[in-house]
Amino acid sequence: MKYAKWMKNVGEGFIGEMLRAAQNPEMISFAGGLPALDLFPTQDLQAAFQKVFEEQGNSALQYAQTAGYPELRSWVASQHKRNQRPAQTSEVIITTGSQQGLSLLAQTFLDPGDTVFLETPTYLGAIQAFEGFRANFQMIPCDEEGIIPSELEKALAFTTPKFLYLIPNYQNPSGRVMGLERRKELLKVSQKYDLLLIEDNPYGELRYEGEAIPHLAELGENVIYLGTFSKVLAPGLRIGYVLADEDIIMHLEQTKEGVDLHSNNLTQRAIYEYLKKDLLPDHILKLRKVYNDRRQAMVESIHTYLGDRVEMIVPSGGLFLWAKLIGVNNSFDYVEDMIRQNVLYVPGALFYADGRVSNEMRLNYSCSTPEIIEEGMKRLARGLNK
Repeated sequence: MKYAKWMKNVGEGFIGEMLRAAQNPEMISFAGGLPALDLFPTQDLQAAFQKVFEEQGNSALQYAQTAGYPELRSWVASQHKRNQRPAQTSEVIITTGSQQGLSLLAQTFLDPGDTVFLETPTYLGAIQAFEGFRANFQMIPCDEEGIIPSELEKALAFTTPKFLYLIPNYQNPSGRVMGLERRKELLKVSQKYDLLLIEDNPYGELRYEGEAIPHLAELGENVIYLGTFSKVLAPGLRIGYVLADEDIIMHLEQTKEGVDLHSNNLTQRAIYEYLKKDLLPDHILKLRKVYNDRRQAMVESIHTYLGDRVEMIVPSGGLFLWAKLIGVNNSFDYVEDMIRQNVLYVPGALFYADGRVSNEMRLNYSCSTPEIIEEGMKRLARGLNK
């Protein structure tokens, strides 16, 4: 078949491969960024869908506005500030998960050969979204707080990217958090060079330590913000959003028309019914407690079963723990052994767009009980001993 040329470089997606392997009932998967099944607010969501069917059934099943259900857009806007002022409904577009937001931004902004700046390392799904539109990547050096502003300036002196993509809160995969002063420094650099920032924040509400830090979009200009309900409600709902200048939203709307016309109308209305009952804050508190317990269980199990064979970054929030295998050159080399042990992780190399070899691995703790986490670490230890 005469597929697009860029498809030759893709092959089978590792995310899809891991999701399939995870279907094995004997498998313990630390690979996906999956919320806990047992914590979905199933009954409350069922009631919300039922109410929509009873009161808005025909309208909810009809075609809808590309930008999204107006009431849901207004609710999202009410939760945000942009450049130290309240966000407006016209600055919000609803997307089919924040992953679609990334794809829409890529399709709207990128021409073949354009450069995108990325954190080191960064989210695999963003690499995939941008790669599909034949972007070139440049990874900007990072420290424990993320992008180093002086390193960003060095890169900008030689290259003008279309945008910089980053995850300031509980970064995927590293789990790090960008502090307030670093955010301000980064915004100064972006303003100086007229650099567009894409701020992805899927995990920001899942905070287990410390205080919330203002979003980049709250603090300054030239920031596109992505949010989602996947991690705090349920990923199967596939509802996210983009918050940006009205002109950008208008262009994203034009792009989205050619992709799917609009995101699921019924689901948008049901989510709004759930949100307007003010059920989300208590649900998030529940998630924080359970995920914090599971985070601690993973840290303790790593100490117990892997000991000094692993160096790890203990995150203060989010869904992932980032670990380095000591004495190992490439964590990819152990994936097949781990599958035979019925345990999965994501090898670190997948989070680097420059093809480097990595001895790191990303481990998810949110979808496994402490008992399963402990058994999984036993299996990891056995796999490393092969």
